[in-house]
Amino acid sequence: MQKQPQKYCEMCGMPIRGKGFTVVYEGSIITVCEVCYSKIKKSAKIYEEKPKKAQIIKQQSQNINNKKPEIEVEVVDDYYKVIKSARERLGLTTKQLADKMKVSENIIKRFEQGKLKPTIEQAKELEKILSVKLLYTVSNEETQRGEKSFELTLGDIVNIREKK
Repeated sequence: MQKQPQKYCEMCGMPIRGKGFTVVYEGSIITVCEVCYSKIKKSAKIYEEKPKKAQIIKQQSQNINNKKPEIEVEVVDDYYKVIKSARERLGLTTKQLADKMKVSENIIKRFEQGKLKPTIEQAKELEKILSVKLLYTVSNEETQRGEKSFELTLGDIVNIREKK
């Protein structure tokens, strides 16, 4: 009989006794202990791994109807400067902006410090609220060049010494 690996709460880091709770909290799927779940249960939803049949049918019908080519978008590199200056220009506090986006104030502060990059959905919402441009489209050529530049070879890692 194989022993299950110990699970740890993704909020407090303590070992989880029992099954734990897998929840969707602020857009992330995390597993938390009973104590942390009791603190966040008002704003977290229990994560259901298997979608319902009605959802599957709806998604399939949307996929059939929406046969548009996928356009890749990315968040601009200086997003933190853009977000902070736009928020200050509008006279909003970080708390007010967080309330409008329905996220914690800490998330907004981390965006403005450049420690956390907004997701595409969050960037779209920030664009609407702040009237700024945070997303740009990536062409196929840029994507292909980007992929090639990240290929790592053995020669990149190893120092070759020549015998004398």
